[in-house]
Amino acid sequence: MTIFYPVPELMLLPQARFIQIINTTHALARAGAAVKLITGRGSCLKGRAEDEALLNHYGLSPHPNLEIVFLPMVRGRVSIGMVFNAALVWYLWQQDKKGGVIFVRHLKTARFLLRLRWFHRMPVVFEAHEIFHLTTEKTRKRQRMARRERSVYAGIGAVVAITERLRADLVTMFSLDNLPSITIPDAVRGDVFDAASAYGKRHQGYIFYAGGLYRWKGIDLLIEAMGRLPGETLVVAGGGQWLKRLGELRRLADSLGLAGRVNFVGQLSHAEVLKYMREAKIAVVPNLAESVSVYSSPLKMFEYMASGCPIVASDIPGIREILTDGKDAVFFTPGDVQSLVAAIKILTDNPDVAEKIAAAGQALVKNFTYEKRAERIIDFLGVTFYNQMESSVID
Repeated sequence: MTIFYPVPELMLLPQARFIQIINTTHALARAGAAVKLITGRGSCLKGRAEDEALLNHYGLSPHPNLEIVFLPMVRGRVSIGMVFNAALVWYLWQQDKKGGVIFVRHLKTARFLLRLRWFHRMPVVFEAHEIFHLTTEKTRKRQRMARRERSVYAGIGAVVAITERLRADLVTMFSLDNLPSITIPDAVRGDVFDAASAYGKRHQGYIFYAGGLYRWKGIDLLIEAMGRLPGETLVVAGGGQWLKRLGELRRLADSLGLAGRVNFVGQLSHAEVLKYMREAKIAVVPNLAESVSVYSSPLKMFEYMASGCPIVASDIPGIREILTDGKDAVFFTPGDVQSLVAAIKILTDNPDVAEKIAAAGQALVKNFTYEKRAERIIDFLGVTFYNQMESSVID
């Protein structure tokens, strides 16, 4: 099986989706699939072996089954997508597509490839992370996004959804009852597990948050909660392109008199984030109950568990599908600062409970490694497209 995975972006950026993409493709290669990761070329790679530089950025080594293909991307008057798509067509034209499947998570790229089915004659599998038209308040844009989504879901060969709630809503909203679909959540790398990190050393640590600074992530709520948790310190890892938001959050902390107890450490390398996780006494997933968040399968949640860090999490569907309140996490009511404070205090006031929560989470997340994720994807693709694989192409 050959999996073509186009990513019309520059992957040397801090977003979680790139961590998921590179680790998923690397795990697929290790599991035996031939993987072609097709992405944009960044100027920061000049003068180095591009594939090695990209893999090294994410702490991975080259694998013979993984080929990273860099295509041009142009910023300016010419559309970035137009240039990438033109190069993608040329690349696919030259490939042996026998037993090939296109696996994509970018909606525009999926629609473009579906329009060229006559050309590449491969099934297109869409990995869904949200329902796009539900995430905008602008009527015209929402209508345009809905039309685009309908056209994609009408033509794809299968859907891989990041959460079961998302898969179920997609089936209902776009009438996908007869389309092969499966739920495969996010995952964590096996090397994140740190059995030598004793939880008993965490009681002098800090409360930790890592991730994007979008409002729907709930970081404002977490900062507000710190005003009701005297003596506790919060470390926030994240920033990057969200400099405006970072400034807003700093001002919020200052206005609440928390400047000395909320530490913004900015955008960190993945290794540095993991170090902070191991030294934290509590990690928080404070997502609000909004459309994007409802379907979220937070990557950091899995890393928190693997690092042996006890979790306080918002009680939303994507999180509830993985964690169980009182067993491997403590839930709180989304958007309710008093509920969040109470959940945090359960762990800060009861170290034995926190230790049990952490141990249960670390045991649970062993079922959600990238190796297992890759196996599920390969099994699903094999079963779904078995006949097509036999004939090599779509009729």
